[in-house]
Amino acid sequence: MTRRLIDLLVAVIALIALSPLLALLSLLVWASSGRPIFFLQSRAGLNGAPFRMIKFRTMRRNAEQTGGSLTFKADPRITPVGRFLRRWKFDELPQLLNVLVGEMTLIGPRPEVLDWSERYTREQREILRAKPGLSDPVQILFRHEQDYLGSRSEYEKLFAIKVRKQMEYLRGRTPLSDLVTAFRTCRALFPSKAGEDELAIYAQIQSVTDSEATDKSGSARGVTNNEP
Repeated sequence: MTRRLIDLLVAVIALIALSPLLALLSLLVWASSGRPIFFLQSRAGLNGAPFRMIKFRTMRRNAEQTGGSLTFKADPRITPVGRFLRRWKFDELPQLLNVLVGEMTLIGPRPEVLDWSERYTREQREILRAKPGLSDPVQILFRHEQDYLGSRSEYEKLFAIKVRKQMEYLRGRTPLSDLVTAFRTCRALFPSKAGEDELAIYAQIQSVTDSEATDKSGSARGVTNNEP
C-alpha cells in the first residue's frame, strides 16, 4: 500500500510539473513525423498479464511491422527527433501514466515484450510476480545497449544476462535498495558514456558472437570442400 501511495504521489506531481515539457515533446514528434505521437506496445505486466506500455514514438510509423520489436545501433527507422528523445530518455516519460493507473511502479523490473517474456523458464517467471517498473538496476547498467548491439544474436545473449541480473535484483530487493535505484535513475537520465562493467559485457557478447560466426563459416566451407 505504501509503495502504491508513493507511486501515485510521484506520478501526479511529475505529470503536473512536466506537463509543459510533455506538450513540447508531443509537438516535436507531431511536427517531425506526424501522428501517432505515442507508441503503445504490449508488455508483460504483473503475473504476466499484458498491458499497453506508452512511449513517445521515436521511429517511423509502422516501424515494428517492418523491422521487428528489437532496435539496434544506427537503426534507420529511428527519426532524428526520436534519437534526441532516446538520448535523454524523454521517450519514457509517458509511462508515468502507466504508473498512475497502476500498471507499473516507479522502481521494478522493466517489462519485456510478450515474445521475449514467453521465453522465461519456470524459475525465471519469478520476475513476473513483481509489478514492472520505470527503472531497475539492470536498466541502468545496460542503458547504452542500443549503441552497441548490432544483431538479434547479440541481443539474445544480453537477454539471458539481463534476466539473471533481474532475478538477483528481486531476491535482494529492499525499500532502501529501490530508493538508491531511484537516485541512480535520476543521475542516469543525463547522457553519459558506457561504464567499464557495461562495456566489458558487450565486448564479451560480441566476442562470443564473432566466434560462433567463424565456426559456422568454417563448417560451411568444410561441407563445400567435401562435396564430390
